[in-house]
Amino acid sequence: MVRSRPSWRLAPAPRRLLDGFSPDVRRALTIDVAAAVLGVLFTALTGPFHGLYLRRELGATPLVFSLLASANAGCLLLSVVLSRAVSGCHPLTAVVWCAVLARGLYLLVPLIASPWPFVGILVGGTLLGAVGGPAQAALVQQVYRREERGRALAVVRVAAAGFGIALALAAGHLVAALGYRVVFAGAGLFGVAAALVLRRLPVPPAPPAEASRVSRAGAAWTIVREDVAYRRLLLASFVFGGGIWLMMPATPLLLADVLQVTTAQVSTLAAVAAATGIAGNLLWGRLADRHSSLTTLRAVYLVGALTPLAYYAAASPWMLVAATLTESLMATGLDLVWMLVVIDFAGPRRAASYAAIAATLAGVRGVLAPLVGGILIQTAGLSAVYLAAAALMGLGALLVSQQIRQIRQQAPFAAAQCVRIGLTRLRHAHLAR
Repeated sequence: MVRSRPSWRLAPAPRRLLDGFSPDVRRALTIDVAAAVLGVLFTALTGPFHGLYLRRELGATPLVFSLLASANAGCLLLSVVLSRAVSGCHPLTAVVWCAVLARGLYLLVPLIASPWPFVGILVGGTLLGAVGGPAQAALVQQVYRREERGRALAVVRVAAAGFGIALALAAGHLVAALGYRVVFAGAGLFGVAAALVLRRLPVPPAPPAEASRVSRAGAAWTIVREDVAYRRLLLASFVFGGGIWLMMPATPLLLADVLQVTTAQVSTLAAVAAATGIAGNLLWGRLADRHSSLTTLRAVYLVGALTPLAYYAAASPWMLVAATLTESLMATGLDLVWMLVVIDFAGPRRAASYAAIAATLAGVRGVLAPLVGGILIQTAGLSAVYLAAAALMGLGALLVSQQIRQIRQQAPFAAAQCVRIGLTRLRHAHLAR
């Protein structure tokens, strides 16, 4: 039985976003949207300024950025093992309390005077995200039915992005006026509140999950070995994501040292990203519901492959708008579509297991790629990093295209096989009579 929870009231405009959904999904969206809007206060006041203040205020070196990216990926590398910590918990409980702890770490920012403690906070947040990530996939699968899932997730992100546009424009001025230490700590409080709001989310009962199957690395490898299609998907994701991680040490240096961007310009770019995110979420959500999630993922990859080329061509802060547009479309697409793809490949009871495996492999590429990126920066410069990233991301899109082609080629054979099986059963039934 669905647990009865008090509902949150939304303004008329957000309420109109809920039209066309079933009552159960609409009830869940009311809570999810409220939590997302609060969460934007956390992300908009922190995320865009991490690299800038690490470099300018705390004196972080390229090595620090490379190790930060690799350490964050190392947390994902432990996803299969860390998922055991919450394997016995309700998915909602795991999601809420991991988020509370991760965002609460920002309350320690006023005490920081050197880069490494700040890196510790960022890595700690990623570690907690790796613990709660598989539970997030399981929670989405339980709360939102398949035929409405893409549009529902898009609505949550559109509502958050709409609020984030105005906030992003003011965030840079607020950080500059009050200082990042005060603003980051205040943002942490909003982030904690957003996580606690999710406790009201109505979650229907789910069939028993295969939590034990990914409790050991050997069992996870068995799943990957048995599911050939998912293995191909992971390969494409590994290659494409390698390009994203390769750029991570380079982009803060491009912004702070080469283009000399200001906090006001960062805020403007964040607002552009938020506005693009609204269109992106609506686009990807509709495509995922009307077409296959895998076909939509290919479109996300093709758009994303333009991002390193846009960074490569940027010669002034305002030329970063092109990179911001494509990166925002890619980020919203990966955030929404990748989860849908994993859920579709996993089936009704294995979403948490498949998500943990995907996050673990993301950790593998994330440990290696930023270190390679750091080496490329030192030896060949920033331009080489972006060209290499574009090549990897384009190859990832090509691999997804090949998988779609294989599925389409296999579909007629599978349909014919089903017809033959059906005719055989009918013939046997007729002979039995």
